[in-house]
Amino acid sequence: LFARCCLTADDDLSMAASPSGSSVPRRTMSTGHDEIDVRTLAPMFGVQSPVAEPDYLDYDIRGRGFLERTFFNCGVAYLAGMFGGGLAGGLSSYRSPEARGAAFRVRLNSLMNGFGKRGASAGNAFGACALLYSCWESIGESMKLDAIAGGYSFVTPVAAGVATGVTYKSLAGPRAVVLAGVVGGVLAAALHNSPTSLR
Repeated sequence: LFARCCLTADDDLSMAASPSGSSVPRRTMSTGHDEIDVRTLAPMFGVQSPVAEPDYLDYDIRGRGFLERTFFNCGVAYLAGMFGGGLAGGLSSYRSPEARGAAFRVRLNSLMNGFGKRGASAGNAFGACALLYSCWESIGESMKLDAIAGGYSFVTPVAAGVATGVTYKSLAGPRAVVLAGVVGGVLAAALHNSPTSLR
């Protein structure tokens, strides 16, 4: 049964001394059997509690949440791939035999074309790997792989790196799959041992 509580007309508004020495009104509710101090239910009824209490913030012991880590990983990986691949592609096109004997404007155009072509493909590849890694890492954390492995914190990121490499090269043949898994695990281990600000 739902017990209906209401404020009585003769609410007790007597002043009660708080621990800090200030006086706050004391309001009570009558349920027909006993009186309840409304201050103990604050702020449900809009009554300020006389006791100063700390405000607790949401905190994830693992650090960033899934979406935050995913956006961070994808953004950093895409930028790294775009600039790294773009520089490699631009220099390769600038130094190509076809552009060596050409005018400076032609070589500059070749450099820009190589930067855009290699940078876009490398950025997309790195971003896709970062997305896969974030998903596999979240799955590993939900399965509590580190607890299963005896409390070693590196198990989850290394397993996520291996799974990322295997997934990314799953259609390239067994040799490429194994190589990609090893590379993914090594990179994940290096990332795990990096400073906290980079993770």
